[in-house]
Amino acid sequence: MRISNSRVTATEVARKAGVSQPTVSLVLSRNPKARVAPATRARVLKIAQELGYRPNRLAQGLVRRRSYALGVIVPGFDNPVYAAVISGAEKVAAQAGYAVLLCEAKGSEVVQHLEALRDRQIDGVIIAGIAASTLPAAALDGLNVVLVNQPSEKFSTVGSDSLKAGTIAAEHLLALGHRRLAFLGPADAIPAFRLRERGFFQALRGAGVPLSSELIQRAAATVAGGLAGMRALLALSERPTAVFCANDLMALGAHKACSVAGVGLPRDLSLLGCDDIEMAQLVTPELSTIAVPARELGARAVRLLLKQIDAHGALPPASQLLAVKLVARGTTGQHAPAQPR
Repeated sequence: MRISNSRVTATEVARKAGVSQPTVSLVLSRNPKARVAPATRARVLKIAQELGYRPNRLAQGLVRRRSYALGVIVPGFDNPVYAAVISGAEKVAAQAGYAVLLCEAKGSEVVQHLEALRDRQIDGVIIAGIAASTLPAAALDGLNVVLVNQPSEKFSTVGSDSLKAGTIAAEHLLALGHRRLAFLGPADAIPAFRLRERGFFQALRGAGVPLSSELIQRAAATVAGGLAGMRALLALSERPTAVFCANDLMALGAHKACSVAGVGLPRDLSLLGCDDIEMAQLVTPELSTIAVPARELGARAVRLLLKQIDAHGALPPASQLLAVKLVARGTTGQHAPAQPR
């Protein structure tokens, strides 16, 4: 590849390839419907790579009325799940020639970010970890939007099977012989958490296993929240023998609470998280969890968003649901009933 401070033009590529400049433009647009002979297409792409051709996105944007930029809004960058979603999104966006603008938003900041992105004539927005149903309708009107991990009839969505994640969690713990199970999750309206909780509760009811209110602990979806929630569960006169946490951050806090209290995992209590973040394998024993394909969620969200952009809003909302799976490690084990004294 040629390295130069000057930008190679489509005209230069056309001259060396022996074709017209419009033909080069058709090939370099990557439009699969462009009527260009395969041999010609291959020759143009080869020469463009040799010359180090890079498209002028500003010029293309003026012609096509696009900014070639996408917005991604998440509630925080400290959660590894959102970092993975962003990573998957950025990779696909870059391959398509799009820049990604990242927004960390909480509460009313979401609307402010949407207004700022709209002012910059953003081509589309991906929203993850924030319930779109809580936003004013006007904030999203006229935007190409894809939601991550939340159902919607109005917007396209890409999600992991959160309901199934809760079901798998319950089935795993029940199969290990546990009957006094607890749930540790946040009280907010994030759909993924609500669906995980629902799947867990439904599976327990289906198995005829009761879940009393004292075994449902609400806390922030953070390590600190998991620590506080598990301390409350361990303070019960009759402790649970297994706990399912709505995400791995809470489960890591719960893991710490057990360690401090001298509660052995999984000897005295089984602990199960959800997400399969990298830190789940950095504790001892390693955290059992439900794996969620976070990077793939981001990648698919961008692909779906680009289709919407190319269709100029003519596509109906689409929905994609990705599978989740159990990753059994060291914090879940067979329930051992207490021996009579």
